[in-house]
Amino acid sequence: MAVVLLVGGGFLAFSMLGGGDDDTEAKQGQGQSQDQGKEGATAAVPKVVKSTAGELRYDAQATADLYPPEKRNPASYPELKGLAQVDSVYYPQNNRSVNLAVHTGSGTVSDPAQRVAAAFAPNAMAGKPKDFDLQDPTAKGALLRCGISKGKGEYIPLCVWADRTSVGDVLGLGEATSPSLKKVDLKTLAQQTIDLRKAMRGGSGG
Repeated sequence: MAVVLLVGGGFLAFSMLGGGDDDTEAKQGQGQSQDQGKEGATAAVPKVVKSTAGELRYDAQATADLYPPEKRNPASYPELKGLAQVDSVYYPQNNRSVNLAVHTGSGTVSDPAQRVAAAFAPNAMAGKPKDFDLQDPTAKGALLRCGISKGKGEYIPLCVWADRTSVGDVLGLGEATSPSLKKVDLKTLAQQTIDLRKAMRGGSGG
């Protein structure tokens, strides 16, 4: 996963799309289920995701701004290679200053652990990433790993899940980042990731 600083004094992360040929780029999420035609997999982009950490709302404009097709680089997402991809941006209803950049891949995932490891490999991390309970006893072999990436003067929370049919990257932006490592709330991002996965895989959430 690539993280790029943007000008203007603020710190934004730009997650570049990957995992396929240039002529099979993912469609932009439009707040609805999208049948991607990969092993019958469906990637959903619900408009509303119920979350114990606070309701999440899909932001179509932020999605278009953060994931412009001309800046997609397949090599930046080895964990999503060969999967049908969908990108989206969400914000907590109670805090518009936080954005969650979400990129998912659906299809057949033979080795979830390898996919998660591939997602973290290119990143400079502040400490060892931590595994969280995915809260899904039916997902055998699935993993949820979260860590804090080091940027220029900022720390950025990142969570990645992988199971037998999907992989998802969730990056905390805006006020989810902080110049203080201690102020980055990884636990909240982990719960938001759990709830996003559930809604996106089930095609539910509002």
